[in-house]
Amino acid sequence: MLPTLLAVLALVLGAVLLTAGAEAFAEHVTAASSRLGVSVLALGILLAGAEPEEAVTAMLAAGQGHPALAAGDAIGANLVILTLTVGLAALVTRLPVGRRVVEYAAAASVAGALAVLFLWNGVLGRLEATVLLASYVAGVVWVWRREQEPPLLGELAELAEEAGEAEAEEPSRALLVVLLGLLGMVAGGFFAVRGAEGLVDAFGVTESVVGLTVLALATSAEMVALVLAAHRRGLTEIALAGAVGSVAYNATVSLGLAAWVDPLAIGRGSPVTTVALATAVLPLVLLAGRRTGWFPRALGVALVASYVLAAGWLFAG
Repeated sequence: MLPTLLAVLALVLGAVLLTAGAEAFAEHVTAASSRLGVSVLALGILLAGAEPEEAVTAMLAAGQGHPALAAGDAIGANLVILTLTVGLAALVTRLPVGRRVVEYAAAASVAGALAVLFLWNGVLGRLEATVLLASYVAGVVWVWRREQEPPLLGELAELAEEAGEAEAEEPSRALLVVLLGLLGMVAGGFFAVRGAEGLVDAFGVTESVVGLTVLALATSAEMVALVLAAHRRGLTEIALAGAVGSVAYNATVSLGLAAWVDPLAIGRGSPVTTVALATAVLPLVLLAGRRTGWFPRALGVALVASYVLAAGWLFAG
């Protein structure tokens, strides 16, 4: 009983540190980037969609000799984001689905398909990891170029300007906060992996299952916070943009960096590969909102239910 409790506490502590560290990191990176004149959608995809805590956690798991946890965390986070997070967001607010969001969702689906292709033989090596990382860099360049536009308007522009001025006044403090944020993510990843290891023994399930469910939930906590924050401020477009960006990031950067630390030998027929295939298709559900311009609330219910069913299937297997 005590080992299980300690494992759960480690996971909770890891999630808290990951979220706090990511918030500190993203806050100052956003302030520096907001003056570069790109759209709100680009900021959502490239900044809110960046998942450094997922990458750090996956790298730590790979470095500690747990390839299934590493791959399971990256792919499981995409499952959480595309089902539970988007589904709950659709229930609490109306999610606008524009043409560009659908286009970027299709691009995220391509990134997911590439990850599935490289995982299919059971081993993700450093060469494949390099291709994944290069594809993300190419995607960033593509998004950045096509989303450049005049400075942001309205309240978001004012907030970004104020944040930029505050950071410009104290560059050394901003750098310190970014470094502390990175430290928080490293510490959070360490505790999350340790907690997941404890649950593997306590539940008697494989590392793949824990990585795809419990660890992925712990490290995806900041996406839930993003949805709630966007809802409060009326910036619902950022929620979907962040979800799409996160899916592409995890399928390329999180997996790629983990495989660079140590090739991910998850074995043929791993549930990680099965879930990766599902998460490569799931971004296309946004097409359901293209005709009306809004994501269907009924589909949100279906996505939440599908996550519950998927988690049950994983633990039952």
